[in-house]
This record gives sequence, structure tokens and C-alpha cells, in this order.
Amino acid sequence: MEKISNIGLGLALLCLSCTLPACHRGLQSPEELIWNEHRTPDYSNPEEWSALPGREDTADDLPKNLPKDAIVYDEEELPVDVFFIYPTQYFEGQWWNASLDDKAINQVTDDYPMRLQASAFQMGGKLYAPRYRQAHIGVFTWQDSTSYAAIELAYADVKAAFQHYLTHWNDGRKIMLAGHSQGSWHMRWLLQEFFDDQPLQSKLVAAYGPGFDWYASDFKSIPECTAPDQVGCACSWMTYGGSYKPPWLGYKKEDPICTHPITWDRSAPRNDQSEHEGVVLSKMKFAHEQALVATVDGGVLSLEQPDVPFGKQLQRDNWHIGDINLFWMNIRENARLRAVQDF
Repeated sequence: MEKISNIGLGLALLCLSCTLPACHRGLQSPEELIWNEHRTPDYSNPEEWSALPGREDTADDLPKNLPKDAIVYDEEELPVDVFFIYPTQYFEGQWWNASLDDKAINQVTDDYPMRLQASAFQMGGKLYAPRYRQAHIGVFTWQDSTSYAAIELAYADVKAAFQHYLTHWNDGRKIMLAGHSQGSWHMRWLLQEFFDDQPLQSKLVAAYGPGFDWYASDFKSIPECTAPDQVGCACSWMTYGGSYKPPWLGYKKEDPICTHPITWDRSAPRNDQSEHEGVVLSKMKFAHEQALVATVDGGVLSLEQPDVPFGKQLQRDNWHIGDINLFWMNIRENARLRAVQDF
């Protein structure tokens, strides 16, 4: 196994919190954007998918330096499909929604969330991830009528992709939903429209929607995940540093759903450090086993100072971009545990 210096590990973890171009830019104003719906995707075309079973995609990549006993799963092993919806990669441009033909955005999507996040759900089933006309990052700040229209346009693609998947590929298999941030927003709508109090609910393994505030009241009959092996449930979390609480927290009378991505147990709101299985860094390297302790606190996941070199300097208020990477191995193992349940 390749050895990396402690200093290198600390710097790599720092890089994890800022892997995307948006980290270096200010937010555009809505006046700079023009409405353009671009072309509608054709999901019968494999090029309209960031990941598909039976071909090599970045979602199939394994982190370097994985423990020797880490299992590599075959996608044909389990009768389970994963439908993954990647987060926003569109931070600057002239349109409200990204074009499917934007090669730069497609490349960033494949290099970062597909490689670093979707890979955590490669646990023995088939993984599908559609490209979609994602909304500009600013819509979640501006929240005006055009912002909502941009989100609806993005969801229309996700919905169309999911319908294509159901019609042509599902064949009665169990379904796991996964994503992050904007992807979790669209996933909530998918759950409400296709699963909640619908026949398809019986096929739901679990929905992993970190990076956006989900609430128990969002669903009529899909419960919050409260145990590691529970199926048919929804889990979500948002990671912040120390005692920091985001200013929007508390705008609703209920706390957001907050599933602990290490314990997966409502009765264990704080993990033991030994339970942390390691992170995946921005260069797709596995590191830092038994380095993180987090506590479910008022609807958010509060991360203590990382137990790594330069941990004090690394700590930050908002760990949004690490919602999956920080707990990559714990997530992979839990997805596997739920997927093998008999229901």
C-alpha cells in the first residue's frame, strides 16, 4: 500500500473542501442570466447518461490506498439498482440551466461527484446516473419565480430519465436512490411522485439524500431511516463544523431529517471515533480511518475537529462538499447492508 506523509494527508483533506471551480468565484446575479431551455435529453442515447451498467464510467473508480480487505463488488451480484442524481456543477454561465452539450460541465461532473460520490454506492448493484439540465447554483439563493422554473426544468429531465429507466431497465428489481445537494432536491420530488403511497414504494431499499433539508412531513408514508438495516426509508444529513448552525435552521417548526452517516442509528447520535471507516480525498485517495467524530444536533450533523494533522486549521463552518466523501466507506457499507436485506 502506498504511503503518504501526514502533511500530505492534511493538505489533501483541506483540498477536499474546495474541489470545485465555484470555490474560487463569487455568485453571479440573476440579471446576468438568460432563459434558454436548450435541447431536451434523449435518454435512449447512452451519451445522455453519466453512468450506466455494463460500461466503464468514473463512478466505477475505486479509491487508491483502500484497505487490503476492502471488497470489490460486482454490479451483477445483487438484484438492486441505484439511481444516482449528482449535485450542482453549474456555477457560472449565461443560462439559468446548463446545456447537456456543455463538455466542460460534463467533465467536471464525471471527475468529481461521479468519481467521489456515486462510487460510494457501488455495492453490488447496477448504477444509473442521468445527465440533466441542472439549474444554476444561484437559484437556491435567489429563490424567485425564474429560479423555481429552472429547478422544475432540471427535475423534468430527472423524471424523464427515471421513467426511461423504469420502462426499459428496472424489470422489477429493487431500487436505491442516492444523490447530493441539488440531486437530493430532485430526489425528494421523485420520492413524492413515484414512491410515497405508490406501488413502487415496496421496491424502495432506501433513499440517501444528503446536502439538502428533508423533513419527515415531506412524506406521507416513507419513514425516516432510524436503524442501520432498515429498508424503505429516507435518510439525509447536512454536515457543519463544531457548534456552527446555518442561519436558515429553524425556519420550520420541525427539525430536518438528520441521519448519522456513521452509526445510522437514531439512538446513537454521536459516533465513537473507532467507528469512522475513512474518507475519500479529492484525488480519489482513501485515507484517515478513525479520524472523525460527529453528533446529530438539532437537525444537522456537527463535525468535531478532524483528528488529523492540521485538524484545527482544516475545521470549517460548512462541510457541505464533504457530506459523502467524509463518510465514503461507512456509506458504502451501509448501502450494502440495506441492499442485502430480504423484503
